[in-house]
Order: sequence, then C-alpha cells, then structure tokens
Amino acid sequence: MRVALVFLGRRGGGAAYSRLMAAALARRCELLSVVSAHAENVADWRASGLSLVEVPTYTSWPEALLSLARVGRLLALRSRIRAHSPDVLYYPMGHPWAPALNALLPEVAKVLTVHDPVLHLGERNPAVALLQRVLVRQSARVIVLSRHAAAQATAQGVPAAAVDVVPHGEFSLYGAAGPRDGAPAPDGDTLLFFGRICQYKGIDVLLEAFRAIRERRPATRLLLVGSGDLDPYASRLGALPGVTVVNRWVPDDEVHPYFARAALVVLPYLDGSQSGVIPIAYAHRLPVVASRVGGIPDQVVDGETGLLVAAGDAGALAAACLSLLESPERRDEMGRKAAALAAREWSWEAAAAKVLESLGAAALARRGRRALLRWPST
Repeated sequence: MRVALVFLGRRGGGAAYSRLMAAALARRCELLSVVSAHAENVADWRASGLSLVEVPTYTSWPEALLSLARVGRLLALRSRIRAHSPDVLYYPMGHPWAPALNALLPEVAKVLTVHDPVLHLGERNPAVALLQRVLVRQSARVIVLSRHAAAQATAQGVPAAAVDVVPHGEFSLYGAAGPRDGAPAPDGDTLLFFGRICQYKGIDVLLEAFRAIRERRPATRLLLVGSGDLDPYASRLGALPGVTVVNRWVPDDEVHPYFARAALVVLPYLDGSQSGVIPIAYAHRLPVVASRVGGIPDQVVDGETGLLVAAGDAGALAAACLSLLESPERRDEMGRKAAALAAREWSWEAAAAKVLESLGAAALARRGRRALLRWPST
C-alpha cells in the first residue's frame, strides 16, 4: 500500500509522535512523509532516511492566516503528493491546511488521528472544534488513542465501526529507561509536573496537595515545568516553599534532565483523553500518580505502574504521593513495571501495524465508494 503521511505541525509531543509513527509505517508500506519545514524536529526527519517533502508553513498565528491564501503552495503540495500515487492520506494530527488539501485530493481516502474528540476544559476554542469537525467529515476512518476517546467520538456521531483505537507509542527517545548517564542524579523527594499549563491540568489541586505533603515531609520539592499562564496560581506559588517553576516551552533535547531528577510524575488532571507525558515517565522508569479520569486508566495500571486517585481530590493526591515518597522500594518496582509495560505494549511497530489496518480499511472503502463519516450538525 502507498501512504502519504501529512504532519504540518511545529513542535511538542505531536511532532515526536508523528516522526516515530512514520518511521514504523515506512517499514510496512511505501510511505511519503510531508512535514513542515518549521517543525522543531525537522532535523530528525531529515536524518531518518524517510522519503520526505518539506513544506514552508508558518511560525505565528498571523502567518497562519496569511498562509491559507497561498493557493499556489497548496497546489504544489498536491502535485508532490499525487506523484506518489497514495492509496490513503494519513494525518497523525490535524492542521488548518488539511481541509483545503483534502478538497484538492478528492480521489484519495483520508484517515485522521483525533487526539481529543472533546476539547479539554479551558481549551474549547470554537475555531479548533470546527476544524476538527470538518476534518472528521472528510475522513473515511478515525483513529483515537484510548477507549475513552473512542466512546467520545461515537457519542458525537462517528460510527463505531469506523473508529480504531491505537494506544500512544512509547517515548524512549526522551531518555533511555536504563542508567541516567550524564543527567542529574534522581532526587527521592522531588515530584514532577510536566506539560502545558492550562485549566484542565488541575494545577490548583496539585498545589493544595503539595502543601499537605510538605507538612508531613518538609524536604519534598515540586518541579513545575511547562509553558502557559501561571497568573491564576501566583498567590499560592508565592506562599508555597519548595516549588521550582520553569514556565516556558521545553524543547525535546531539554526534556530528559527534568525527568531524571524526579522521584515520580504527577498528573492531577481534571479531564484527559490520554497523556503523552506518561510514556515519557515510563521511559525514565518513573511511576505516575494521576487522576482516574478519561483515558488515563488505559495507561496507568493502578497499584502496578502508578496510583490513580479521584479527579479534584487534593487529599487523595497527597496521600498517594506520600505513599510512594515514603516507600522507595515500592516506587522503584512500579518504575520497573512501567518501563516494561511501555516496551511490551506500546512499541511503535505494534502501533504502526494497527494504523496500517485502519489505512487499508479506508483505502478499501474508498474503492467501494462508501460514504464518508458524518458528525451531527448541532
């Protein structure tokens, strides 16, 4: 089968996800990878040996709006893709250019990975929601990363028979799951929160829990790392000792040292389809304390690779963290099981095999001229 994979994003876990998926797919089909020349990891794409088309996209939202008017660039991209004669166009993530590109390639089946069928609390942007609806309407099949996300997609009108669940792949590229040579020594009293700062991440719950943890273990530290608006939490942060804040975007090559310092990773989320942070934690042999919400229980085996607590319950979050901080042997055993789970169940080869099944079904449906998916209009 001939596949054109299109990733036009620029940075973050989605960029790494797309490249690793492309590398695994290329071992199973004739793959053309279309990527943004502005992608943070474009050097890794170039070094991968993949058949590659680089496209200048944009580096800011004003440029993004202007780029949609550059029809010549999209027509040139259509020509490059058609030269590959793909059976299917695969988007590991959506993009504002995708609806126009899909319309220019009506003869090719489309498959889209939808990371969040329902947008997160604090991120429910009508324009983003509309873009996602359009892309799903143009798709023959939809891939999601958890059973929870599959239920969300079908609840919004996507036929269950056209939804494929492919769990997130492992993220060992951020740091080997063995000895941490060249990295800071792990600190048995450091909790790590890593990722974008936004409303659904439950930062207020984390800070309340950390206050309780410090009362019992005054040496405990919290490493809060990620870009986003911390103003709503400024007063709490100012009054809470032991917190180190790194409030910026963290490039891929700077991720490892933060995890290498941590005793465990904390995800106090209020909702969540799944998490790309969990595979990074497992790659570092770190257990995860997380909210029992959304697709998180698909990734964290409660009592084995981490602990799950009720969302929004700061007391339960503090108790779970304390139980692992006070039991290094249990914590280390969970970390070993976490790394083993990721290696066993989240390999990119296994994920690519499932994605390829979805792509094959989409191509077959296109040849049979079956109807595209339809989301409800309201």
